[in-house]
Amino acid sequence: MYILAIDLGTQSIRAALVTGDGQIKGISQSMHDVDSPHPGWAQQRPDQWWESAAAAVRDVLVRTGISPAAVAGIVSCGQMHGPVGLDERGGVVTEWTQLWCDKRCEQQCDRIRARLDVNGLAAVTANPPTPGWVAIKVMWIKENQPGVYRNSRWFLVPKDFINFRLTGVAATDPSEASGTYLWDAAGDRYSAETATLLGLDLDKFAPVFPSHEIIGYLTDTAAEKTGLRAGTPVVCGGGDFLVSLVGFGMIGHGSAVDITGTSTLFVVHRDRPVIDPFVQNLRHVAGGWASFFMLDSGGIAMKWCRDLLGSVAGGPVTYEQMIAMAESVDAGSRGLTFYPYLFGERRKENVRARGAFFGIGPEHDAPHVARAVMEGVALSVGMNVETLRGLGIEIERVVCAGGGARNRLLTQIKADVLNLPLLISEEPESTVRGAGILGAYATGLIDDMNEAVGAPKGGGKAVTVTPNDERAAAYRQIQKRFNRIYEKMVGFYEDQ
Repeated sequence: MYILAIDLGTQSIRAALVTGDGQIKGISQSMHDVDSPHPGWAQQRPDQWWESAAAAVRDVLVRTGISPAAVAGIVSCGQMHGPVGLDERGGVVTEWTQLWCDKRCEQQCDRIRARLDVNGLAAVTANPPTPGWVAIKVMWIKENQPGVYRNSRWFLVPKDFINFRLTGVAATDPSEASGTYLWDAAGDRYSAETATLLGLDLDKFAPVFPSHEIIGYLTDTAAEKTGLRAGTPVVCGGGDFLVSLVGFGMIGHGSAVDITGTSTLFVVHRDRPVIDPFVQNLRHVAGGWASFFMLDSGGIAMKWCRDLLGSVAGGPVTYEQMIAMAESVDAGSRGLTFYPYLFGERRKENVRARGAFFGIGPEHDAPHVARAVMEGVALSVGMNVETLRGLGIEIERVVCAGGGARNRLLTQIKADVLNLPLLISEEPESTVRGAGILGAYATGLIDDMNEAVGAPKGGGKAVTVTPNDERAAAYRQIQKRFNRIYEKMVGFYEDQ
């Protein structure tokens, strides 16, 4: 028996068939783009998500030859925080849905900071107000698209929207609910008081179920659309990066996880949230809290650089070619520094930030640009790790997951910048594996999820990337320069 995992990413939608112990038997993928009609905006069409997800499911069944009768359950995970408005009949009201990296609701954040007790709210929500949170995006909808707000029975995040299309049931899980800015961290429930302060109707937010609980069963309509069997159990699932922690094997105190896909997240697993303006907190799908910082333009900065190099070369440039170019350049890129804030960042003083190169000289060419982009991502992570260490959070090693872990040069640069060993698993598909484990536990294919979570599997061997002492020393000085210039640029775009 298998679990059908649906991974709704920012750049692609994938469907995978996974065994109860996390072995991946096949994956199908459909690519899609982010629409950005205005600076700071990032949006996609939910109806296209559903069409692409259904097509990927049909394709993986054909590719693997696995019978729909052998699918014990369905689990969705995906990009977080994007509020899809659905009317009473389940029709999409938000034709274009704000994505997690959309910054259009910064004015709402400013108003929260000016009018409300932010420290008091942080004591409840375990988070500072940022444009990423679902409730603040919904505030923007209410104020700028009142008809959309009024006609929305539910605001569902992307994976919950897919679940609704599969089952007709509106539901969410703690990992997503804790990312609404309406979650009471101590009470582990929605906060009606916070919803009142924000002027929102709490009934528009979905009921919360454990990530490993069955929320409904595949409808006849969805079965016809996907090629799966009607009545197949559908499991609640969770936010993509939290599910990936399950797939990789979330480690204990003293360790952290770097997940580089479209974004870069740096996560530490804690029993309780870390309350600090620079740290965000979400409930882990396996229990406890994931305290993290986020670089919205991690992996997508690599894609941008690749496309830029291709436009100059007059033809496509592969990632392998870009990496080879960067490898030909010494650490520091001869003083060229890249600030990877293509979609702004989550620091409240710098939400509208943009990407930038600093220190350009006539000695710089394409290989310097390629390496500087990778270094910029690593140095941004390094700057935030310094913040965690300043809060007394000790980090002894870092586990790397996500597609960015396949870029060994980027991983080596991170190891040198952080001066820490980085552990990489040869299992690159931690997200769909994690979804498979959640589904296997929910449907009784396995009895102990903690045992399955405990270590990387999939037949791959763990690879450790150790820092180079000479480069680590060089990057200590480069990090100081990066931080100094960064602080000079903070807030530059905020009055634009």
